[in-house]
Amino acid sequence: SEELPDPDGEPQQVRLFGENFVAFRDTNGRVGFLDENCPHRGASLAYARNEECGLRCIYHGWKVDTDGRVVDMPTEPPSSTFRDRLRHPAYPVREAGDVIWVYLGPRELEPVFPAWEWTHAPPERRGASKIFQDCNYAQGVEGTIDSAHSDYLHSSDIRGRPNDHAPRLEAVDTPYGFNYAAIRAPDIDANVYKYVRITLFVAPFFAFIPPFRQGRLASDTEAAGEVVVQQAFVPIDDEHNWFFTFAYNRKGPLPTYWRKHASEFGIQGGHVGRPVRNRANKHQQDRAAMPAGNWSGVVGVNPQDFAVAESMGPILNRSREHLGATDVAVIRFRQRMLEAARTQSPPGLDAKIAYDRLASEELLIPIAQPWEEISTSVDVLR
Repeated sequence: SEELPDPDGEPQQVRLFGENFVAFRDTNGRVGFLDENCPHRGASLAYARNEECGLRCIYHGWKVDTDGRVVDMPTEPPSSTFRDRLRHPAYPVREAGDVIWVYLGPRELEPVFPAWEWTHAPPERRGASKIFQDCNYAQGVEGTIDSAHSDYLHSSDIRGRPNDHAPRLEAVDTPYGFNYAAIRAPDIDANVYKYVRITLFVAPFFAFIPPFRQGRLASDTEAAGEVVVQQAFVPIDDEHNWFFTFAYNRKGPLPTYWRKHASEFGIQGGHVGRPVRNRANKHQQDRAAMPAGNWSGVVGVNPQDFAVAESMGPILNRSREHLGATDVAVIRFRQRMLEAARTQSPPGLDAKIAYDRLASEELLIPIAQPWEEISTSVDVLR
């Protein structure tokens, strides 16, 4: 929402799924989301005057409101009914949790808004950031749902994990995507307990990673409480995406680390931007730091994820991969997405799905207890 701070402010160009749009906040504070090109001659409405509840094109003065109605055509005769016969493409918008959400599909198929738990939280308990990622969205998703890499790539930053670096992975389909568990032997009482880390994939590009509790991140020195993290990789086009992080503390104010999340990428003064550390400079990898204790030579958990995802190139040639036992979630993600494309019946559209109750978890449980019994998604269907 901070990208559209003021009524009648500057319209913003938005590119999603290979198409170009314009977003603006009108005189009454209402957000509009339109196709970028003016319905008259195609000039960009990002250049338009934002005034009196609409965008007025600077080319010929045509004006479009948030609903896509062409409310003024000053170059047409006063008696003309031309404007009544036109409707510029406009899309349903909702603001929730300081984030602007838009639905781009057919209006008659618009699903119920997934009112995530954090969108209802007080502002001091939640935060959001939006970072440009220079690769296909699927490479971002597959990194987030891959639990095994954290034992290596993030070993300098994440603490408190067992020494079992070859987790057993299991996945189960859900109405919204799938849940999967990375199961490890704990360092003590391994014949009694198992360490289970459960991640949720919510189609088409969301993931819930287990909560961050006090002491888990080396760089988070505050009493974190229980920070729930949801991530999204929203396609800009085939070769780029916006990486969103939504963080919410269930037990108090959101720690400073999460409020300054974007600064981890070298972005200062806001929560939106393009990383200073990127593929062009090898993410400022510090080779001297590697023998000194930084496994990857890249500082920060998310920048480490970006480094490996972007290093694969814009779109990885997956025919050259050799997937192993810890790639169960990656395989399941591809199966679910290919199935949705083939059947034109994507998961997650059931209005009964309780999106506000979805949650991931990591904990010790008795070795004989099925991980599926853990209430990570209590009452998934209302």
